[in-house]
Amino acid sequence: PDGRMCATGQTCCKLSDASYGCCQYADAVCCSDHVHCCPSGYTCDVSAGSCKQGEVSLPWQTKQPALHTHKEVGGEVECPDKQSQCPEGTTCCELASGQYGCCPMP
Repeated sequence: PDGRMCATGQTCCKLSDASYGCCQYADAVCCSDHVHCCPSGYTCDVSAGSCKQGEVSLPWQTKQPALHTHKEVGGEVECPDKQSQCPEGTTCCELASGQYGCCPMP
C-alpha cells in the first residue's frame, strides 16, 4: 500500500513507523505491536512474545522491510532513487546505506 512490495508467499504488514514490512508467512497474522507476525491460524500473544494456536506455541517472527517497487525502462529496472538501474528480471533493493542494489527476483 505504500509503494513497496513483498515477495510471493509473504504477507504485507504495517510497521510501527506506518511503512510496510513483510512477514515470511503467506496469509500471516500481523501482530498489534507492528513488529512481529504469526502464521495463519495462530494468534499473537504479545505479552508472551509468541504465536499461539490452542496449546501450541511458536516463536513469533520479526517483519522484514518491504522492497521498493520499480518500473522497467528500456529493458532495465529503474530504481526509486532515479539514479540506479538493475537488469531486467531483477528488483531494486534498498541497502542499509540507503543506496540501491539488485536482487535476483523480478
